[in-house]
Amino acid sequence: MSSMQARPPRPLPRGLKIVGSIFAVGHLTAILLLALEPQSGPWPFYGGETMMEGPQFAKSITSTLTYPYYLQPLRMTHNYHFMANRPAPYAAYFVVHLKDEFGGVIQTLKFPDAKANFWVRHRQEILARGLAEDQPVPPARITEQLPAAGKEMPTVEIWDMSEPGTLHLKHVDENKVPRNPPAVRPTEGAKLLAQAYMRHLCREHRARSAELVRHTREKVTPTDMIAPRPELFDELKSHFGDYRAK
Repeated sequence: MSSMQARPPRPLPRGLKIVGSIFAVGHLTAILLLALEPQSGPWPFYGGETMMEGPQFAKSITSTLTYPYYLQPLRMTHNYHFMANRPAPYAAYFVVHLKDEFGGVIQTLKFPDAKANFWVRHRQEILARGLAEDQPVPPARITEQLPAAGKEMPTVEIWDMSEPGTLHLKHVDENKVPRNPPAVRPTEGAKLLAQAYMRHLCREHRARSAELVRHTREKVTPTDMIAPRPELFDELKSHFGDYRAK
């Protein structure tokens, strides 16, 4: 049996190598420009923080050439900027006071629970951040509105600072919504989460009612290292009200 001599592979044509190299460099350049184009930050800026625009040349090339005619048809539109590496604008936790039928506190639970395992504590941290998402309330109009005949003026629920550092939910009519400072209120999702979790804890611990209090504190920014604010480490307590088991 005779052995056949292996033939060396045919080299690629020089023109094909050049075209392939140009295509590879162009593809990587388009992705690099897409990653450079979006805003970056937040960066410290005049006592606060702001987002900075990306390089103008990257924005021009991406928006007018590579994005609409190359990356979008290929479904490669992600700019590789993720929110996971940005700290939240606040630190948040909450406590739940479980009460008996006479309104006396029988147990106080803090979440996230330092004694819980990593996975449970992570879910509790997500819940705490969900409770801390407030939304602005449109201020009262310059001209006072009058209710319809035989009806009362519509009311709006807002956070009211009854004492320094403490917020309670309060209903005010639309003509009395404050302008300065602007009013905020919890989102409907946050209120739903609070009610659902208090109901769960009442069933689990056989309590007659529960009160949820959210504790929040603003994050420390780079400028606070140079000019610290007096209220930097003050906590804001927000009372979501009571839930009574049926």
